Amino acid sequence: MEFQPHSEKQSIIINSEKRIVIAGVGIQWGKTISGVVWLKTMMHRFTNEDDNFLVCSPTYKILEQSTLPPFLMLNKGCGRMDRANMCFHIHGGGKVWFRTGQNPDSVVGITNVRAVLCDEVGLFSRYFWDNIQARASFMEAPIRLVTSPYSLNWLYTDFIRPYQKGDEYIKQLIDLVQATSKDNPYFPDKEYEDRRRTMDARRFNMIYGGQFDKAEGLVYDCFDQYAHQVDKINLPPGTKFYAGVDWGFRDPFVMIVRAVTPDGLHYDVGEFFKVGMTIDNMIDAASRYKALHNIERFYCDPSRPEYISLFNQHGLRALAAENDIRLGIDRHYELIKSGLYAVFRRSCPNLIDEYEQYHYPELKETKVDQVQKMELPVDKDNHTQDAVRYVTMATYKQLGKKRNKVVIHSENYGKKKIISPYYDNEIENLKKRKRKNYADIPL
Repeated sequence: MEFQPHSEKQSIIINSEKRIVIAGVGIQWGKTISGVVWLKTMMHRFTNEDDNFLVCSPTYKILEQSTLPPFLMLNKGCGRMDRANMCFHIHGGGKVWFRTGQNPDSVVGITNVRAVLCDEVGLFSRYFWDNIQARASFMEAPIRLVTSPYSLNWLYTDFIRPYQKGDEYIKQLIDLVQATSKDNPYFPDKEYEDRRRTMDARRFNMIYGGQFDKAEGLVYDCFDQYAHQVDKINLPPGTKFYAGVDWGFRDPFVMIVRAVTPDGLHYDVGEFFKVGMTIDNMIDAASRYKALHNIERFYCDPSRPEYISLFNQHGLRALAAENDIRLGIDRHYELIKSGLYAVFRRSCPNLIDEYEQYHYPELKETKVDQVQKMELPVDKDNHTQDAVRYVTMATYKQLGKKRNKVVIHSENYGKKKIISPYYDNEIENLKKRKRKNYADIPL
């Protein structure tokens, strides 16, 4: 089958010799087929029996509906698909492994990786991406990242934003392709214009315009990853350290370390984030972090009282955290708005990434009989968010008593004064999140 690129931008995805090529484009532009064509050229370049290739998608549904069909169409007669192991055996040698972010450690153990295609990478967790990079590192395998824009997550902060700001290292490492759906000459003009006239402009620019922006319905829409991250500082004497703990095995085990200064400033200063952890592994990790940060208490997901008991038996002072999700979100939202909260830069990468993805459900994500669930966020990409909520609920009363202005350093704004220590208008903010009867919440 002969493939003819519809534009110069599509040719870049297929022919660029840069280590990483990112295509952040509007829907129906042809990003997935471009990536599959490029991967096939790599399969012809590396033909040894032990050569491996990776194709990654965020979910099994996207893999089955979007990523796999064009791959099988273009490689018909070139090999055999083993669906039990999600592996395509190439005639003449080599294998293509299909993996999803629903098990982010599923790529671990695949060696001699020659090329990687990531489809809809804007939906990948940072943890999944870190594992993929590790697989590609030894052979310095080229990577294609194709996606529609979804949020300002790691893809934007690590690559796209530095590229747009002229970072020389990033510009040498990657090629960036950005295009609208209309840049595909086969995309119907009427459909594009109809959507442009009827959709919210910001959402249209993301879906059809290929422009990166904040996701809709973010739980912590007040969090600015540039304003609320600060360089590490020497914390004053009397600073106390706590940790929020979210248990996990298939999901990640997470700890978020919170420093609270004597005058009530809150800093998240460290995180632990890993899947496949047994309770013995968790105890070892918590013991190391206790020694490193002098953690006084661990506030833990109350769903596993036996784990909390084992923490205490090993000298880790652990308590069951208060787990009212709605109230916990309100408390943490208040903390962020107060100007008394910041995150040490480069210390909590998964926490920062989840701030940009943790969102309330859209109508299409909620069934008719689940309207009440609209009050709670989507139960996804929320592991650090649970841990940070636990520690905020426990330390809430230690907020700064003076409630005066706090200067936060920001690469965007220089020094930014956050004047409002709590909600400017508590009731209006809560109404926006579809809640009632909040007048009794103490400020």
